[in-house]
Amino acid sequence: MKILIVGGTGMLGSECRQVLSQDHEVIAPTRSDLDMISWDRVIENLQKISPDVILNCAAFTDVDGCETETFVTRKTNIEGPRNLAQGAARFGSKLVHISSDYVFDGHKPVPQPYFEDDMEKPLSAYGKSKAESEKAVRENSPSYIIIRTGWLYGIRGGNFIKSIISAAVSRSRKVLKVVDDQFGSPTWTYRLAEQIRVVMERQGRGTYHATAEAYCSRFECATFVLEKLGLDFPVEPCKMKDFPTSARRPKNCILENRLLKKQGLYVMRDWKEELDGFLENCGEDLIREAKAGQE
Repeated sequence: MKILIVGGTGMLGSECRQVLSQDHEVIAPTRSDLDMISWDRVIENLQKISPDVILNCAAFTDVDGCETETFVTRKTNIEGPRNLAQGAARFGSKLVHISSDYVFDGHKPVPQPYFEDDMEKPLSAYGKSKAESEKAVRENSPSYIIIRTGWLYGIRGGNFIKSIISAAVSRSRKVLKVVDDQFGSPTWTYRLAEQIRVVMERQGRGTYHATAEAYCSRFECATFVLEKLGLDFPVEPCKMKDFPTSARRPKNCILENRLLKKQGLYVMRDWKEELDGFLENCGEDLIREAKAGQE
């Protein structure tokens, strides 16, 4: 397959480039070459490249920033995907669009997960923009895959795991406080890229959930990281209400990967197993990166 990746330099996009290029022709233009909010640039690139699949990993993911940056949020998270969907329909390409657990309100009692057909009730501007992006894809592309995920981490880009390591290395505070009443599934971008590959190659269709198996609180995740890396730094649990933010966040971010399992496409693994392996292989590099950032 010839695959066009939009957002190919981001945390997930760069991982997808590596995984998919092993067996497919992958084109990942820079944003200056393909700005998805420009209809003309989208059409120009699709005419030139003629991809079998368009994989959209691009989004404005600053959850608090979305509350005030309404123009950027709408352009990037809604109009961009709509342009890609309409372009995909025009040139006969399949569109794979990455969405978020934040399309749900998180009001289900833990450990009840959210399923693919649960009603979307986003709490934040970011969540609303991702829900609208899904609608734009469904309404404009006859051949699409939507993959909802969350709590991503990887070797590239910023993420929660790196933030925890950075805080422990910098020791800029006496104790690290982490919320223990928000729950989700820390998900490795490499494994998600593998999951995307399988769904694409097996001709998946529709809306899927794809996160690591099982769940934890943010506090449990942070404690796991520090213990695994041998970083002796005090961490204390706190509540989400203790750290008010511009955007409301769902407390329950647990997704059930029901459709992947039903269709025999499932390759995700337990979050502890995945995070343990990731830190085993990349932990020293992450610590060095954190130390370099303090200089």
